[in-house]
Amino acid sequence: MALFIQKREKNIVEDIKSHADTVTETVKSFVKALDLYLDGNKAESQGQTKQVHKLEAKADDFRRKIDREMYEGAFMPSIRESLFVAVDAVDDVANEAETTGDILTLIQPNIPEEIIGDLQEMGKLTITCAEKLRDGVHNLFNDINLVFDEMKEVEYYEGAVDKYVWGSLQKVFKELKIDKFSERLLLRELILHINYITNKMEDASDRLDIIALKLKT
Repeated sequence: MALFIQKREKNIVEDIKSHADTVTETVKSFVKALDLYLDGNKAESQGQTKQVHKLEAKADDFRRKIDREMYEGAFMPSIRESLFVAVDAVDDVANEAETTGDILTLIQPNIPEEIIGDLQEMGKLTITCAEKLRDGVHNLFNDINLVFDEMKEVEYYEGAVDKYVWGSLQKVFKELKIDKFSERLLLRELILHINYITNKMEDASDRLDIIALKLKT
């Protein structure tokens, strides 16, 4: 079972899918910037964050186009508002990836070797989480039954990131010798914003679950 699509709605469905694809690419681009930074390639990392900005702007273009088409009456009223909110929630993921990339570039925190592995794992999990969210968006229109399992996986990977967040913050504030408290706060800012990306994904997954439940009833 999938969301019933009228002929005039096919283009907007492709835009919604493309938007989800672009959001995922924005997240991947941020994680690439993070990995470059962690490897000591700060100049390349800064260049990569410019690509994050370009992809986020592309996602915004899709969102605005989708918004206009929604206001023109696409989809049944019972679904339209929920879908409208879900697209905005997915778009928030790209916004947060852009914000976190800016923090990395502008603040340029000194990252202790002891937490580099944690941040790299957070990046990998964040990409997987984004891919599950993207698949859920696609399956609203392909196979609604798959959406529930994919959104559970989004929740799982968001929780997995949380564990690394907690562990890395424990190291920063309890275990590592960092002379300036301000440096600890900058690290906290970066760690939490990486976490916020998957938090936004979980918020979006809740919206997709609502649509899937409406379609199942």
